[in-house]
Amino acid sequence: MELFTDLEQVEGCCAKKGVVTLGNFDGLHIGHQVLIGKVVNRAREIGGNSIVFTFHPHPLKVLSPDTCPPLISTYEEKIALFEELGIDLLLMIPFTRKIAEMSAWDFAETVLANTLNASEVFVGFNYRFGRDREGSVDRLREFGEKLGFRVTEVREVTVHDEVVSSTKIRDLLRAGNVDHAARLLGRPYAITGRVVKGDQRGRTLGFPTANVEPVHEIMPYPGVYAVRVFLEGKQYDGVANAGFRPTFDKRDLCLEAHILDFSGEVYGKEITLFFVAKIRDEKRFESLEALKAQIEKDIVEGRKRLHSQP
Repeated sequence: MELFTDLEQVEGCCAKKGVVTLGNFDGLHIGHQVLIGKVVNRAREIGGNSIVFTFHPHPLKVLSPDTCPPLISTYEEKIALFEELGIDLLLMIPFTRKIAEMSAWDFAETVLANTLNASEVFVGFNYRFGRDREGSVDRLREFGEKLGFRVTEVREVTVHDEVVSSTKIRDLLRAGNVDHAARLLGRPYAITGRVVKGDQRGRTLGFPTANVEPVHEIMPYPGVYAVRVFLEGKQYDGVANAGFRPTFDKRDLCLEAHILDFSGEVYGKEITLFFVAKIRDEKRFESLEALKAQIEKDIVEGRKRLHSQP
């Protein structure tokens, strides 16, 4: 897969016909995966390039930062997922106010037809584009007839009659329903971050924890979770606490993970936690002994949940 972060870089790279999809693709959930799968398969059928065009940062972070939702996936995570899905060319173009002023027609002509050599364009059912979101799927189809590309609208994807959407997944994560969110994402939600020094109370209790400084924007609802831990290319089972540590009268939101069957130094290292299942809500304990007894129960339950999820 080739990654482009500037439209000028693309010139000369699109001699083949382009099969293009466009959108924000936050989370790259099952619905997005279906759409991208159609693009990849069609490009292979005609011997063309499968192309994703998206913006970075999210347009709302530029146009209306206060209303931009927290994002499910990071820039680096998106790139890796697109590559796994088999995309040939990924355009992650900086969103600027200049681009925001581009009319729907200018975008279709300049970007899709002239730059990407689009022969076919696949978009989601609610796709909008151009200045003030003036462009709809129907308008894009009209433009395609004039500019020489065909437009296919991909309807919403459902799981057990539930429409899959980034908004729904955000709501599930913030409610702590990580297993439900995973069904819509097609994988467990992940948080990546660097391990930083904490107050080391877990170590004194006999359960050392990795205190994670997350780069992701969404923290699941405060509670204890069964997680899979990826560290330096290896996978471990773990139990993580996301929350405020009320037993110690803390007010700052934190994420800490006890890695099962692991001993070693993790400070300063990058770690990824995949949230598999919620074990319980966060709560305050009257003594360290009561907290320690609960942690032991959490570990037993965590192992059980993880072993039931290959």
